Amino acid sequence: PHRKIGKGGMVMVPPSPGGDTRMCLLLLLVMCGAVQGFLSPLPSLRPQARLAVADLRPPPSRPGLLSLHASSPFLPTEMDEGTNTDPDHPILKNPLTLTDRFTQEKVTVYNHGACVTSYKTPEYDVFFIRPDAVLDGSKPISGGVPFCFPQFGPGEIQQHGFARNVNWTCADWREEAAGGSRGFSFTRDTARAVYELYDTKYTYDMWPNKFLSRYSVDLSAGMLTLDFRVKNLGTRAFDFTGALHTYYAVRDIDTIEIRGDFKGKKYLDKVSGETKTEERETLTVQEFTDSVYYGMDGDVELIDGERSVLISPVNGWKDLVIWNPYGEEKMGYKNFVCIENACVEPQAVKGGEWWDSAVEIRPYCNDAPAFLEAMEE
Repeated sequence: PHRKIGKGGMVMVPPSPGGDTRMCLLLLLVMCGAVQGFLSPLPSLRPQARLAVADLRPPPSRPGLLSLHASSPFLPTEMDEGTNTDPDHPILKNPLTLTDRFTQEKVTVYNHGACVTSYKTPEYDVFFIRPDAVLDGSKPISGGVPFCFPQFGPGEIQQHGFARNVNWTCADWREEAAGGSRGFSFTRDTARAVYELYDTKYTYDMWPNKFLSRYSVDLSAGMLTLDFRVKNLGTRAFDFTGALHTYYAVRDIDTIEIRGDFKGKKYLDKVSGETKTEERETLTVQEFTDSVYYGMDGDVELIDGERSVLISPVNGWKDLVIWNPYGEEKMGYKNFVCIENACVEPQAVKGGEWWDSAVEIRPYCNDAPAFLEAMEE
């Protein structure tokens, strides 16, 4: 694979008439830094080693809507959402769109549930929104990447927890990658958005724990990274379960394949209620499916003809759920499959400590990054 760089992709700085080239070299370095995102290497087609997740600095003292910016001299430490009049500010801009101009990829994120609803490549949208979905904030968004926390599935509190049913705060953002940057991000130079959720009276009444949830969405040259961290702000330990309830778009559920290290894995077939051992290496979906695979923390690939998506849990998520309401026309079952990175067993977090997780999503077309197809036309 190769990339095409336009005529404006390189900048030449001639030496000064006096022969002093140091200033020219400094200027060249600054200009090179401005296009760093365009000249960075492409991700490998099938990476053999998992990529490290860059660590975010510890959170400042709450409150403050722009809490990640609290130490910046350029931005206020607190901002009143009611009095902010800038319509382009991400606190008011909902949904927020992240863009990589070089790859022509776009990601859309809603404040409600910090839900990623779209990851558009030049060829196709990786995610699916159900036809019965509601985007007005009155209920969780059915599609994209609903975030399940602090409970996955049914239990003592509302189904799949409260995180997908409340508004998160956009705390750090960069709407465009590298050379086309709009907005400040002090932690990455990719197109990114970081959303935060603290405990409130509403959450505490259901789940009496003090916490900070931080969810970052990073778009970088053919890869979307979803990084979730939760910090216990209290003194006593708590535990939680959770998942990224991701809806992947497909053209026909009857023809897809899901490849991974499935053979020999124990799984709960929630349709029959039985725990079974998987005998297949490649899964297909041709009936109502709701299966929880334990200890499934390796790469999984969704195959849809010449299209494919590589799903790589980097850390944290230990299990995998495959779900499709086969036959439910109102849900649009024919055009999606949920492949959910999850922790179905309680995860303990001691007072003052963090729990980390991340998933990397890479879309392909004809075994090459999907964005390359448009560049070669």
